[in-house]
Amino acid sequence: MSEDEALPSDSILAAAADDGATIVFDVPSFVRRGQDVEFLLATLDERCRNGRLAMLDMVHTRLRQWAKLAIGADDWRDAFAVPVAYLWDAASAPAPNWARHAGTRRARRAVARDLVASVERFNARWAAYVDRLDTRLVNDAIENYNKYYIMEKECVLGSSRLAAQRFTPLAAVSTASILDAHPPIPVPTVVA
Repeated sequence: MSEDEALPSDSILAAAADDGATIVFDVPSFVRRGQDVEFLLATLDERCRNGRLAMLDMVHTRLRQWAKLAIGADDWRDAFAVPVAYLWDAASAPAPNWARHAGTRRARRAVARDLVASVERFNARWAAYVDRLDTRLVNDAIENYNKYYIMEKECVLGSSRLAAQRFTPLAAVSTASILDAHPPIPVPTVVA
């Protein structure tokens, strides 16, 4: 077969797949609508996770400094009013490497104050970041999903009862819902 001859359709599909091109076979519109909403929500979630993690750098630094002065998760009483072991999970920080010997009381209290200040700064920056997020595209997609999904599915299935089964309308994305999924860090109290 020469290069000028037409390729069979299977060869065209295989060649396109090798080129990295995406071949989309038509799926019902309700399926595409659901996939679009799912993709937008996953993208927003990933953006929030990455943005939050980027803002946690200084909190991670302060947690490492605290771990260098504390001999374990239970070593907090002279600097904090409550245990602070929860901070590592809340800040998505790597597991601590505890010190062999506790630091001086003065050094521990200084690092504790710095840690609290870093958590407070993070919380303020994180709230501002979430507040600035433009969720119009996601919320428009959710609104259209809630409005048209059952109707489009009914066109395919031919039954409104079957189309409505297992359908749950999605709530719009809000600052509060994002902060529920990606919360600020509870601020520990430093001993006076």
